[in-house]
Amino acid sequence: MEIRATSPAVRSPLLAAAVTLIACSRPEPPTLKPELAAVTAVTAQGIDLRVQIQAYNPNSIDLSTRSMKASVLLDGKYDVGTVTALTPLDLPAKKWTRIEAPLSVKWKDLTSIAALAAQSRGIPYQVSGTVAIGGETLNVDVPFRLAGTITHEQLVTAIGNSLPGLPLPGLR
Repeated sequence: MEIRATSPAVRSPLLAAAVTLIACSRPEPPTLKPELAAVTAVTAQGIDLRVQIQAYNPNSIDLSTRSMKASVLLDGKYDVGTVTALTPLDLPAKKWTRIEAPLSVKWKDLTSIAALAAQSRGIPYQVSGTVAIGGETLNVDVPFRLAGTITHEQLVTAIGNSLPGLPLPGLR
């Protein structure tokens, strides 16, 4: 007896196997759309930022964020440091969700920051990092990058508060 691939006896198991494979396929990583990295404070201890990112979960299952890890670079060459913030948040299936995280990065080298403050200009910064996203079937670190500028006044105030009585050239 010959069984043809078109017979119902063969098609049903093949269809069931195909549906099972599709249903068990690995979820896609979410898409991140960086929106904002705003400086909320510059102090003698470090820099505080608020990072805001939109995340799209393309999957048919909900996922969640666990944490955000970020590094801050000033003026393209001064590594301020790296910080990890807990960001537990549900990412509903097929929806955009805003992720907001306050980050507080401690200065590694205050003398470099003083040198930047002496330049009498705003200092560009870059925040690069990842958002750890996970669920039952997916755990992935999705990268992001944001940029902005710290004002000259913010730097002068921070340096003045940390080094009282020290005259810094070019500072008001």
